[in-house]
Formats: sequence, C-alpha cells, structure tokens
Amino acid sequence: MWTPRRTVDGLTDGFVRWLDRVAEDGLIRLFWRNFTSWFGHRLVKRKLVAGEEIVAECKHSAILYGLPALAALGGVLLLVVAPFMQARTAWLPLAGAAGLLGYALIKSLYIARDRFVVTDSRVFRVWGLFSLNEAEMEIVRLLDITVVRPWWLRPFRSGHLVLENAAQEQGVRDIHFIPRPNDVARVIHALRREATGASAPAAEEPKKKNPRRPDHPRNPGPATARRRQGVY
Repeated sequence: MWTPRRTVDGLTDGFVRWLDRVAEDGLIRLFWRNFTSWFGHRLVKRKLVAGEEIVAECKHSAILYGLPALAALGGVLLLVVAPFMQARTAWLPLAGAAGLLGYALIKSLYIARDRFVVTDSRVFRVWGLFSLNEAEMEIVRLLDITVVRPWWLRPFRSGHLVLENAAQEQGVRDIHFIPRPNDVARVIHALRREATGASAPAAEEPKKKNPRRPDHPRNPGPATARRRQGVY
C-alpha cells in the first residue's frame, strides 16, 4: 500500500545508492556511463539471459549518420549567423538552430539504439527511443539467409540481411544498413550448423580385418614336417 513514508524511504534509498556509485566510480564516469546508456548497449545487456554469450553485435553503418550530421552543421551555422542579425528577427535562426540540433540528436539516438545481436543460441534486434521494441528468433529456426549489397553501399562495406524461417510474419526479418553483412551471415551459418549437429564429422567405423580360412597355409597350427622345412 502506498504511503508518504514509504515514498520518502524509497527516495532516500535511491539517493544513498547513487552516492555509493559516485564514491566508487566518480561523478564524471557515472555521468558518462548514464549518457552512453542512451545509445543502446543497456538495451542489449537487459536482453541477455544467464550464460548467454554475444557472438556478434551489429550497429548501423556510419552512412546513416550523414543526414543528422548535415542537420547539426546547419544548426551550428544558424547559431553563428544569429548574433549578426537584428534583435527583432534573431529568434528565427535561433529557433531553426534548436530544431535542427534537436532533430540531429533524436535521429542519431534512433540510429544508435537500433542493434542486431547474434548470440550462441539466438538472434535478436532491439530498437526504439521513446517506444521500445524487441524481436528475437532461435538460431535453429533460421532456414535461409539473403545478403543484399547495393552498389552504393559496397564502398562502405555495408548491406542488408534478410532472414527467412517457416513463419509467414516475423519480427527479425529485414536487417538494413549493417557493416560487413557477409561476415554476419557466415557467423550465423556456423552457429546454425553447430546447433543442428551438421558440423560434427561422422565417426568412421574401424576397418575389420579379413578373416582367414581355417585351412589357410599361413594360419598358425601344429608344427609339421613341411612347416619345419618352410614348404607350403
């Protein structure tokens, strides 16, 4: 049951834990860790289960940051121009700069938080900034992997992956703009072979010796006059 005292106790405990983290890591390191957690690695960490290991973690290609970078550059230019304008119209470049910089930040966060992860047992994708989304699929359910590398992405060593399974609709299907898609497909294929046991070589049966006839001349038997003389 909610009570004001319980609320105060919860806030006090949270503040004490925060002070402990500051004492251990320092204020700057703690601030940097919380800031970088917005860029997606905490989403991946929360998705993992005990004993699961990450084999490959794919972020988006750097080419997607081109538009946010241009928007941020435009916002900076407007900030530079604003002091040289009249006071009654200076708010226009300031508002435009705030809009462009805000768009660049939010778009960059959306791109950075969209991650495709391959573990030793499954593949999953996490994405979203305000609304969070998760999709996963077991390695053994993958049937086909299609690698698409358009000509304009090949100089950046980037491309797309299309993952197919028996289901008609799935959350993890189209993975766009990831670096080195060929390597990712090769890793998934190796894990799938290992999970299905296809990579284990078949055990070779030991060759059986050809049995000799009981009356074979070289078959050991009682010593005779012909055996003593070496005549067969």
